[in-house]
Amino acid sequence: MELKEEFLRLLLKKDALRIASSTDSLFVFKSGRKSPNFINLRAMTDGESQAGLKKAYATFIKQLLDEGKIGDFDFIFGPAYAAINLACLACEGLYEMYGMNKRYLYDRKESKGYGDKGMDDFIVGSGHFTKGARILIIDDVITTGAKKLESIEKLSLLGDHTIVGLVLAVDRQEKMGDDTHIDPRSAAGNMASMGIPNFSILDMESIFLMVKDSLKSDIKQAWMDYYDRYGIVKLRD
Repeated sequence: MELKEEFLRLLLKKDALRIASSTDSLFVFKSGRKSPNFINLRAMTDGESQAGLKKAYATFIKQLLDEGKIGDFDFIFGPAYAAINLACLACEGLYEMYGMNKRYLYDRKESKGYGDKGMDDFIVGSGHFTKGARILIIDDVITTGAKKLESIEKLSLLGDHTIVGLVLAVDRQEKMGDDTHIDPRSAAGNMASMGIPNFSILDMESIFLMVKDSLKSDIKQAWMDYYDRYGIVKLRD
């Protein structure tokens, strides 16, 4: 719980977890869903934020390894663009805090087409890849899971490999789909059904429980209503 609480305080301090001020100012997602909250790790651009992200991800990954929830790995893959720096920070944190020396990978939106193409044509760092390598995927938030599936497809360009898991900052615990077409499956559950275990430092249920007493009554109700419609969990005061 200490890691969760510390990480949540950081998200709030850096405005990476934004909470609507009223029901007239809800956040509209690409899916059309209107949410009383929004997670945006891209807001965390200062040194304190980067240090906090490094510590949180490295600590959480080490816990997962120690508990046997993920297997050991050779690379951390951060899908472009949001997770590139997260992969870098996680590698740095694992080395600084635990002496674990891992490499990172990230994808390009298009082929580089020049220079050392063997090293970083489509996936930067791939020149160090060897057949059968083990890869941990890292990202910020999972909502529908569509981008995670794209990342898995890109990794197929490397050749034979094993994905040991997916580590996230926040699982929104939402059903897949959009505003009107709601899939009963969650994105995280769908990934697990594909054989990819996934773990988040925080999920929306734990966030709600830690902040609900500070919410205005209309926002608290909007949060619960949102999850009654789109959530795989029910949030209650």
